[in-house]
Amino acid sequence: MFKLSAELHGHMSDVRGLIAQGDTVLVSVSRDKTGRIWKRSGPNDFVEDSVLLGHTEYVNCVTAIPSTAENPSGLIATGGTDKKICLWDPADLSQPMSRLAGHTDNVCALTVSNDGQVLVSGSWDKTAKVWVGGECKHTLAGHQHAVWCVLVMDDGSVLTGSADKAIRRWVDGKHTATFTGHTDCVRALAQLPDGTFASAANDGSVRVWSLDSGKCLAELYGHTSFVYSLSVLPDGAIVSGGEDRSVRIWRNNELAQIIFVPSTSVWAVAALSNGDVACGTSDGVVRVFSAEAARLADPDILATFEKANSSFAVSKKTMGDIDTSKLPGPERLEQPGSNDQQVIMIKNIAAVEAYQWDKGTQTWTKVGDVVDAVGQAQKQVYNGKEYDYVFDVDIQEGMPPLKLPYNAAENPYAAAQKFLELNGISLDHIDTVANFIIKNSGGAQLGETTQSGYADPFTGSNRYVPGQSSGDGSAGSADPFTGSSRYVPSATAAGAYTPPSEFVINSQGNAAAIVKKLAEFNALVADADAQSGLSDAQLLAMNDLAQAGAAGLSAVSEGTYSAILSAAMDWPVDKRFPALDLLRLTVAASPVPAVHASNNRGFVECVGDATGFFALFGAAHKAPITKADEINLMMGARSFANAFATAPGAELMWNSRKQVLHALDGSWIKATNSSLTTALSNLYLNLAVMASRKGDDDEGLNILSAASRFLSCTDNHDAQLRLVNIFGVLSAKFRLCRDSARILGDESIVILGIKGKSDAVRRAAKEVGAFLAAA
Repeated sequence: MFKLSAELHGHMSDVRGLIAQGDTVLVSVSRDKTGRIWKRSGPNDFVEDSVLLGHTEYVNCVTAIPSTAENPSGLIATGGTDKKICLWDPADLSQPMSRLAGHTDNVCALTVSNDGQVLVSGSWDKTAKVWVGGECKHTLAGHQHAVWCVLVMDDGSVLTGSADKAIRRWVDGKHTATFTGHTDCVRALAQLPDGTFASAANDGSVRVWSLDSGKCLAELYGHTSFVYSLSVLPDGAIVSGGEDRSVRIWRNNELAQIIFVPSTSVWAVAALSNGDVACGTSDGVVRVFSAEAARLADPDILATFEKANSSFAVSKKTMGDIDTSKLPGPERLEQPGSNDQQVIMIKNIAAVEAYQWDKGTQTWTKVGDVVDAVGQAQKQVYNGKEYDYVFDVDIQEGMPPLKLPYNAAENPYAAAQKFLELNGISLDHIDTVANFIIKNSGGAQLGETTQSGYADPFTGSNRYVPGQSSGDGSAGSADPFTGSSRYVPSATAAGAYTPPSEFVINSQGNAAAIVKKLAEFNALVADADAQSGLSDAQLLAMNDLAQAGAAGLSAVSEGTYSAILSAAMDWPVDKRFPALDLLRLTVAASPVPAVHASNNRGFVECVGDATGFFALFGAAHKAPITKADEINLMMGARSFANAFATAPGAELMWNSRKQVLHALDGSWIKATNSSLTTALSNLYLNLAVMASRKGDDDEGLNILSAASRFLSCTDNHDAQLRLVNIFGVLSAKFRLCRDSARILGDESIVILGIKGKSDAVRRAAKEVGAFLAAA
């Protein structure tokens, strides 16, 4: 029976593809955008030998090309979401030796012929491609949905499996046969020693087929959810892995063993030449299992693995139909199992537990706690592509709902924008859709519990969304970006308007989750450039601050703040946002950022450089602002606004007002993201409040003029609320502003008082309008 031999840690996200080369080398690829080569260093140990850095998005599949005359060392091929296939020479893995381009969507499957001459790829673009000598020889088109798996048989024919539930056979680029029987997406193919082949699908089955007759020779049932991967042991046994957190061994078309792992999904399995089995899972770990006592893991590692398995939470949906009222109690464990590897469930007081029978030791081993569906019970497929969630969104009464696909690793705002653009819906609704995603993608990580309304199946309640605040959103006036710090005007009588006198500070946020994302990105940055990565001590100091909450952030040291600033300024643009978000929280809690200098540059200059605040909003910058830049600009605006929370910070921002206001003027024209627009209006409001304390008529009028232009150009109701109150703040303080306000904003304010999109905007506009009329 197989037991744990080794655990390989290094990937930062799901291991989506895995191959074995002999019994000494494993190659894994991951959602962390890397591939990794592991080499055996002992009977039960592998070490990371190389990291493959060449893809710009998730890496989903891998295969090894045998030695040929052209490539005597063989090659490694990897494919990913960036639509590219990278070819790697083991003699020089510093960069891909070449890239094959041609697919128009995610490359999710790769296979190679035994002689190494033919490479075949499968893609979400509904095609497979046959590559010979680095050139596309055939494009295999005919499937109605994504091609999830490909296989080159010994006779040279090619098999393709698709989300359209069919398997097709191709000879010399021509379709010659179709194998039907699966009732859901076909996910994996493997050739068996006798010339037959096996397939696996989302219908939970593994099937064995005759290549010549097209008949299904056997149907193997046992998995309780999607089956993602297949491999074949040297003795002909089939290995399968799937969404039910199990690796299963099949001999003579019978289930021989179930190996549970403490992870939601087994994405990939690979058979080693010595008969061992490896798997790649959604927790980023590669695990190797062996039936040989000499290669088993050390007892303490085995004990840790068994403990992780026993405490892992399993969704009822992946265990089949369960009537908990009919489950036996703990006394059932006193009876032996009816067969080896039998899995039973018992009711232990209020809990439901799963146990597996080990015939060799005559014992029951706990393999998990069965709970009501936590997180997404299984992946969803929409238009042949895989997503963590597919939501039904009702847009218009009487019309069918629209489908909104979403992956947990995505930024909810990016997914919302894509959904709105695809369906021709105004981007004004981006906050509504993003918050719908956040609320409805709730669910605890399997193995964790949470009371939060928003959690990620991979990171639980600590999932980090850039810019997300943790303020209570139950109140009708709650703002998804500023939470409880949102400004809502008081319900005063007309003519008795009281302008806001305090700064709007966005101090809401899950600092622990931000630091966790920062650590994840740090590993990627350090892999690419060790000098740019933060040290373990710096990360530990940040984590200690985060765990202590606001009190910890208020006690930030110069050294720790300098490390945060370094990541915000020096990391790649698309990796900066966690550091910038932590900077936002820190400047709201501590005066250190306002007085700290880095290379003779203060807080304003550093944030400006890190986010592009002054360059991207400048008139000289003509190119569209990218999504990554928009997120960073949003963080920059929030950081500037939060600086007003401390006396040194407020003084610094006031002294820098000319530079900041110059960049802000017209910024709303370039801000297509609603959350960025809201952040800009917050900064304007705080500058207005500061002007009412320290400025004069000219300073106030300068801000008021810009605010009036902003107000006339935006229909973002959160921004409108802040801008309307800028009129109130400045008019209440400066006579010149009061006279000018009637000219600059009277028409806009009157219209908003009647037609404003929210009650808060209409109420504020009426109050300010009445105040201006009475003045």
